[in-house]
Amino acid sequence: MIADLLQDADIAGQTIDADSPFAQHHPLQIAVCLRKLMSGQDFVTVEFNGRQIVTQVLDVDSRNARFIFDAGSVEVDNHALASARQLIFRSLPDGIRTEFTTLNADPVMFEGRPAFEASFPTLLYYVQRREFFRVQTPVLDPYTASGPCADGGSFRLELQDLSLGGVALKTADERFGSLESGTVLRDVTLQLGSFGTLQLDLEIVAPRQMTTPKGDRRFVIGCKFVQTPGRAERVLQRVVTQLETRRQTLVARG
Repeated sequence: MIADLLQDADIAGQTIDADSPFAQHHPLQIAVCLRKLMSGQDFVTVEFNGRQIVTQVLDVDSRNARFIFDAGSVEVDNHALASARQLIFRSLPDGIRTEFTTLNADPVMFEGRPAFEASFPTLLYYVQRREFFRVQTPVLDPYTASGPCADGGSFRLELQDLSLGGVALKTADERFGSLESGTVLRDVTLQLGSFGTLQLDLEIVAPRQMTTPKGDRRFVIGCKFVQTPGRAERVLQRVVTQLETRRQTLVARG
């Protein structure tokens, strides 16, 4: 087993090609990747000593270069994880491969439930296999997507991220739990804050659902633009550029 062969931090770091353009070295950049897993409530597999649990990142402390992840559902696995010398984390949300290795994790309590805390990895492998670069949209003043439903009603969803090729929408609306890939949402109005509005057709390509720590269901609907007229593409380019510039500024400030 890989976990039996890798005995210390130096060797563990070699599970990732340090010279790869996808290898993140800087703690602040690693923190950004971990926060993306946390904000998306993405599932992460942790492998150790021939076992594994499925977990989620609960908290990221960039100042102290540590993060907290949820305990597993099987107590014997949690006990084994607490004594493991090495942990291999893997996640593949929406086609983005995230992989890293840490040494041991400490059992902690987080918001009243069992969890584990570990130091940041030396390297984190983050591969975004998308045709277009995606950026997270504002949280405090969220961008929205609204439009008509086939049943005669209407919808208004928040954007989770945005690219030149499409958007990811998030909602608790149960109507969106049954939509399948290939469904086209017609005449959707995207409200993009100070950049104004765009009206486009969206094709659903990656619908999924998740459960919050409180047990509530949430739906994330990955969509691509059916067509992007020239004006719309120019507006989207300005939005993506500004959001990414703002993110990099915040990362630099720590």
